[in-house]
Amino acid sequence: MADDGLARALFPSHTLGDGDTVFALATGSWNGNADVSNVGALAADVMAEAIVRAAVMARRSGGLPAASDIGTVPARFR
Repeated sequence: MADDGLARALFPSHTLGDGDTVFALATGSWNGNADVSNVGALAADVMAEAIVRAAVMARRSGGLPAASDIGTVPARFR
């Protein structure tokens, strides 16, 4: 379900060239029950936020401008 975060943050998403692979890790220390739907929804939110944050925090490289250079940073990150 975290993969849905790609569609929330990127357009177009799920194309042949976007490398849409999501990795997850777990500590195995949780002993309670987990609601898979809630965990999946939260994972998609976190994934979308991570993508946007990475784009906002990026700096120009190799002569290519970054989002901050061309004024496309969302207001909540300014």
